[in-house]
Amino acid sequence: MKLKFWQRKSDADGDGPEKGGGSVGVAQGEAPEFEMPPGHHLDFGTRMRAKWEGYDDPVEYYLLQLEIDAYTDWLRKMRVWLARPVEPELSELALDDEIGRWPPDRIRLYDKLFDHGIMMPGGHEYALELAKPLALDETLSCLEIGAKLGGVARLLADRLGVWVTALEPDGELALLGMERSVQAGVQKRVPVQPLDPLQPELRKGYFNVVYSYGELYKIPEKETFLKALAETLRDHGQLLVTDYVLTRDLDENELANWARLEGEELFPWTAQEYKSRLGQLKFDIRIAKDESETHLKHIKLAWMTMLSDIQKAGLDPDIMDYLEPEMEMWMNRVKMLENGSLAFYRFYATIN
Repeated sequence: MKLKFWQRKSDADGDGPEKGGGSVGVAQGEAPEFEMPPGHHLDFGTRMRAKWEGYDDPVEYYLLQLEIDAYTDWLRKMRVWLARPVEPELSELALDDEIGRWPPDRIRLYDKLFDHGIMMPGGHEYALELAKPLALDETLSCLEIGAKLGGVARLLADRLGVWVTALEPDGELALLGMERSVQAGVQKRVPVQPLDPLQPELRKGYFNVVYSYGELYKIPEKETFLKALAETLRDHGQLLVTDYVLTRDLDENELANWARLEGEELFPWTAQEYKSRLGQLKFDIRIAKDESETHLKHIKLAWMTMLSDIQKAGLDPDIMDYLEPEMEMWMNRVKMLENGSLAFYRFYATIN
């Protein structure tokens, strides 16, 4: 299932005047940026609700409600699928073929390992620390790449008041993340949506901030993808990226083993490749820092705490089924960071 965030007129390129927080102004004489789908009607009640929610264009509000309804229907289908005693053919419900990679017990393991819903070493505290240079507030709109369950996006929205569009390449995680946003009542402020890295379809000149916490090494054709990120930023936009970078060439077997443990194909860059590409895109790089030592401490502390809790109180056997492969993956990252094959870098840059 593929959903587009906005339905737009074919002649609208996203260059019109826009304001933060998801609302759009239309200058006199310009065509409206958002278009009602054929056969749909915008009633008085919807117009009033849109105004109450702070939307300048009620069509924008209406389109978001359509998308939320589509997600709700998809969530219902997933619950039906999970409740069936016999595994069905996925085609019966037209669900993505990856469904089932993130069952509840695997999610619960990550909730115990890191802060609830964050799924990254360092949890809430480190996510907020990384965001400090961005000076986020309620006037800014953000785009997150590799959002997983959307925990970081919801944290930033809750603590700092920003609007975050959270994109996740794993369709199942995006689905589960949107469900959490709906449950938290922040589906408008923090929608979690699927991302096709090869066809990102990002609105040009729309976001104040783009950030990604440790996920871009999984993105193919990164040169093209970073160009799309640069184009979706407004003037004086900010980019914050943490990522695993190569410090030496890996041979074919090393890369294959790493990818096997991660469960997907990997496309890592060196720090210099990041610097060169960002420079080509006219970014002013303010920070390019090796954060490997801090990252290692966060990983080790999380796993030491987890294992200590297991020794003291045990762990649900269903969660234990996922413990060994997850630990093997994370310990391989630790080994590669410690032997100098990888580094964990933080990049912060602005664009004029």
